[in-house]
Amino acid sequence: MSAELVRKLKLAREQLGVTQKEMAARLGVSYNTLVSWENDARTPSALALEALNAKLDSLLQK
Repeated sequence: MSAELVRKLKLAREQLGVTQKEMAARLGVSYNTLVSWENDARTPSALALEALNAKLDSLLQK
């Protein structure tokens, strides 16, 4: 996963003041999936990546 998306994912979670578990629920993914994305250990599929990027953009604009 790109470093920019990892940064955006962590930034959104921190700005919302939610835990990784809560952020995973907001994104509709498992806790383990979110942790692996934040640690850049796993990359979402192209379709999921596009949806994730759009969702993060909307969360960061609030």
